[in-house]
Parts: sequence; structure tokens; C-alpha cells
Amino acid sequence: MVKFCSKLIGIFIVFVLIINILPISSKVFSLEKAVPENAYFKPLEKDVYAQYYFWFKNLSGKSTKLQAKIVEKNFPGGPNDKNWFTQFCYSNICFLDEGESPNILKPGERETMHVTLRPFSGAAIGEKVSVVLEVWPAVNPKLKERIEFYGITVEKKIVTLIIGNKIAKVNDKNTPIDVAPFIDKTSNRTLVPLRFIGEALGASIDWDNTERKAIYKLGDETLYFWVGKKEAQIIIGKNYSKKISLDVAPTIVNSRTFVPVRYVSELLGAKVDWDGKTQTITILSPPPSEE
Repeated sequence: MVKFCSKLIGIFIVFVLIINILPISSKVFSLEKAVPENAYFKPLEKDVYAQYYFWFKNLSGKSTKLQAKIVEKNFPGGPNDKNWFTQFCYSNICFLDEGESPNILKPGERETMHVTLRPFSGAAIGEKVSVVLEVWPAVNPKLKERIEFYGITVEKKIVTLIIGNKIAKVNDKNTPIDVAPFIDKTSNRTLVPLRFIGEALGASIDWDNTERKAIYKLGDETLYFWVGKKEAQIIIGKNYSKKISLDVAPTIVNSRTFVPVRYVSELLGAKVDWDGKTQTITILSPPPSEE
């Protein structure tokens, strides 16, 4: 019996030593987020309301209403700039600065919310703005989430491309491109010249030859695409960075770099339509308002 206990003690000591040696990942205990993302970006058209939709999930463990407050308005002329309008809304009620949700959320329930931004006619093309909203369950302010919304005023663009055609249209004006868009046979995705699509949507473009990386920048958003890599990176403001998977990688054909048109366009805030009969791509930037 003594020998058996000694063996158990020995096994226990070894087990404890192994536990102390093995690394423990903190990710196992990471908390669930109350909002899907903490930063959003849109190109903005003058005199048009733009909505940034998201949801807040009640993680307090108790039934509660929500509290929300706009804590920052970063407009070119300061928070009271008359060329800009903003508000936040719960599912069916809106506030200019702060307010309580009309609905009581049970534990785990979600509330659909959105922030509205509108540049009036006095806003200049290229003006960058941002709004910061804080949201929390009324029963537990410690669960407060900070969400950032970024925008830049742009000229309205309607871009039309046809597969195999070296003539594109930008706002009904014919624009020659040195290489035509084509459809990748493996993924069935359309690829377009990297520089043309960026410039057509108002973004600045750079190329890192060492990493074979295309860089798009529009306002406070930066996008990275790598040749041969089915992954892109999106950065919004100073606090948000995320990598996303692609089903087709950028590629080089005849010394020209091509990128997937839908990914680049939609990440830059545009809407993409496809007509299979005519093999025509139509890109709207900014997209039509949702209200």
C-alpha cells in the first residue's frame, strides 16, 4: 500500500511539473465580442445620407436596455461643422448625441444599430471625417464597446468594364486601359488591372516590388493585396487591422498585375454588379443609400 501511494505521489509530481512547463494560451479564455467589428469605412457623396450598419449583442447576462453616446465628431471644421451631419439609431429610433434603446434585450439577444453620416454641399471633395460611438448594456457599463466610423467625400463614379475589352467607361466617358479584364478559369472570378480600378475609385496606389504587394489607400482605409497569395489585409484608422481570405489571388500576366475586381471594389466601399449575358461589370461608388 505504501509503495502504491508513493507511485501515485510520484505521478502527481511529474504531472504538476508538466503543467508548469507547458505554455498556456490566453486565447482559450478570450471573451466574446458584443459587436462584429469595431471600425467601418465608407466613401461619401455630397448631400446623400450614408449608413453604417452593425449590431450589439447583450453579453451582460441580464435583461437590459442599451445606452449609446457619440463621444467624438472629427469633422474638418470641428464637432459643430455645419457641412456635416451625424446621428446614431437603434432598430427604430435615432439620436443626435446620446440615448437609450427602446427595446429590452434578453441575455444573448442582439439590437440592430447604425450610424448615419452626411456631407452637405459645402463639404469639399477629399475631406476625411470620423465619428466614435460608445455602446453598453445599461446594467453593466463595464461592457462598453467603442466603435469607429470613417468616411471621405468623393465624386460619384459609375465604372463599366467588359471582359476582353480594352475600353472602360467612367461616368459614361470612354477610358482606354492597356490590358483587358479577364475571368480566372479556376475560381470563375473577374480580374482587372490593379492601377486602373484603384484610380477609377479615387484611391491612391502604390506597389512594393520586394513583397510583390499592391497597396490601395482611400481616406483612413488602407488595403494590401499580394501577388499569388489568397489573402488581403484591411486597415481602418489607427486601431483596426484584419486579414481576409480570398478565393482568387492577384496574378501577373504579360508583365501586368491583375487583382480581383469584386474584392478591391467592395473593400473600397463600392457596389459591384455583374451581367453574365454581356459579361459586363458595373461598379457604383458610393453605392446607393440604404435609407
